[in-house]
Amino acid sequence: MSTLRSRASASLSLVALLALAAPAAQALKSDADQPLEVAANHFATNQNKHLTILTGAVKLTRGTMKGESDKGTVYQNDDDEISRVVLEGKPARMQQQLDGGGLMRATAANIDYDTDKSTAILTGNAVVIQEGRGEFRGERIVYNTESGELTGEGNSGGGITMKMQPKPKAEPKPAAKDKPQ
Repeated sequence: MSTLRSRASASLSLVALLALAAPAAQALKSDADQPLEVAANHFATNQNKHLTILTGAVKLTRGTMKGESDKGTVYQNDDDEISRVVLEGKPARMQQQLDGGGLMRATAANIDYDTDKSTAILTGNAVVIQEGRGEFRGERIVYNTESGELTGEGNSGGGITMKMQPKPKAEPKPAAKDKPQ
C-alpha cells in the first residue's frame, strides 16, 4: 500500500513540477474591454435575473476570445456587466489570443468562464492547447486567464495527459566573413 502511495505522490509531484515549468500563457488582457457579440438561433432574456439563454449554433466573440456551443448562458451583475458565460456542447469550443503571442484553443462538454475571477472551468473530456507551449487533457481543467495557471484532474478511469513543447532554439547566426585587407 505504501508503494502505491509513494507512486501517487511522485506522480503528483511530477505533474506539479511540469506545470510550473510550462511558460505562463495569459489571455489577451485587452479583450475584457471589448463588447460581447452574440449569434444564435434563439435567445431568451430575463432582465430581472440578469440572465440570457442562447440555443442553437451559439457563437460568442469578445475581442480575440471566441466561443461556440449548442447552448450558452450569459450572466450579468447588477451593473449589467457580464460576470459569467457558460457554454455547453458536443463539444463546446473556446479560443483566445495570448498576450505573449500564439493562440489558446479549448474544447470540453462544458466551459464555465467567470469573468470576475478570470477563470475558465472545463469539464467533460477537456482539452487545452496553447500554440508553441503545450497540450493538456483531462476530465476537468481549470485555466486562469490572468495568470496562465492551469490545473487538471482525471476521472476514476484515467488521469490527465500533458505534452509540453520545448522552447524553440534560435537559428545560429552566420559567421561574419573576413574582409580583405
